[in-house]
Amino acid sequence: MFLLLIVLIDLLSGFVFDAMYANSKSGVAYQENQVFNKTKDSILIFGSSRAAFHYRPDLITEQTGLSCYNVGREGMGIYFHYAALLATLERYQPKIIVLDLDFRDVYNRGGSFGEDVFSDLAPFYGKINAEFDSYICRNWYDPLLYQSNLIKYNKKFFNILTANIVKNNDNFKGYIPLKGTWDGKDKVLKGDTFTLSPELINTVHRFIAKAQSHHIEVILVVSPSFKKIKPEFFNIANQIANKHNVKLLNYFDSKDFITNKSLFHDSEHLNEEGAVLFSRQVASQIIPEKR
Repeated sequence: MFLLLIVLIDLLSGFVFDAMYANSKSGVAYQENQVFNKTKDSILIFGSSRAAFHYRPDLITEQTGLSCYNVGREGMGIYFHYAALLATLERYQPKIIVLDLDFRDVYNRGGSFGEDVFSDLAPFYGKINAEFDSYICRNWYDPLLYQSNLIKYNKKFFNILTANIVKNNDNFKGYIPLKGTWDGKDKVLKGDTFTLSPELINTVHRFIAKAQSHHIEVILVVSPSFKKIKPEFFNIANQIANKHNVKLLNYFDSKDFITNKSLFHDSEHLNEEGAVLFSRQVASQIIPEKR
């Protein structure tokens, strides 16, 4: 009877969590639901917080004439983006994908930029396709564990709960504006190391190849930043672009931005004013008539 009760609770929790996820009104759960289940736009912007904060879809649509959604996710790297791409392609094929390449997509930083992200993706197990399930299962026992709704949603409970309670949403087709101006002081991280990750780099290659196999144009972008990055990052970015014959737009040290700190919210992220300028510059590079 006890085991039967546990099974019933687990089944019921699946219905409850699925319904709450689908009805999320704000926050992480809302954005994930849009990205994995609802986008239908011609241009999709993939990337970490530097994508979420830097690209205004309305301005890109205004200049290109194509609908746009910003699927960027704060704190997530290429492992998450590839999963989001698989989910997207199961539903439809966008015309253009912009991938904002973060140095954390090349260097092993751990956390949600690393393999911790796969357990975050567990709620989508069994809902996309076999390739997606195989991709997020990194341990032999994961397919067994993910039969349980309680286990799949374990890390998402707080996000789902707050997404249904907090209704104010500053998410504008995925874009999140950052208010305020940077004080000019860079954040110093102790033990800030840069170790290349072949698996991360390989996933960037897989991302581009998967999109191109569906006849989607891919554009790589490196956003403006005051962060000190090893030159090899840019060499790797160029190598990736050349291998797949895709356009690489490098704004990292663009004088339009790094000579004006008032365009930044902090050393790595543009504020709302900076995002407007940046979105218009990127949009001018992807206008269909100019391609």
